[in-house]
Amino acid sequence: MGKVTVNINNRTFQIACEDGEEVRLKELASFFSRHVDQLQGRFGHIGDARIYVMAGLLIADKLSDALTQIEEIQEDVKRLQNKNDLHKEDSHNLEELLITDIELLTHKLNEITKALS
Repeated sequence: MGKVTVNINNRTFQIACEDGEEVRLKELASFFSRHVDQLQGRFGHIGDARIYVMAGLLIADKLSDALTQIEEIQEDVKRLQNKNDLHKEDSHNLEELLITDIELLTHKLNEITKALS
């Protein structure tokens, strides 16, 4: 089991993690710390618990927006896939009609060629 030391709001925390997750945990702690620092700069010292809750809510808000955008993008992708499927079907139907028309024209041309011979 891994262990990481992170610094948030000038406080050091030892956090356990799975082996191999140390770098990711440090990145996440740095991300959280930046938000805490931004809030600390705006509101001053309002207590660790309050600033951590505010940072957590700010990050949760961003995550919620990102999840909503992901859902919208997934819906757009499904809509586009459905349109693509319809176009493929239309294209296939058109191809079949063209083949039928070409076969009819070929047959007529053969008849005309025989008549002219």
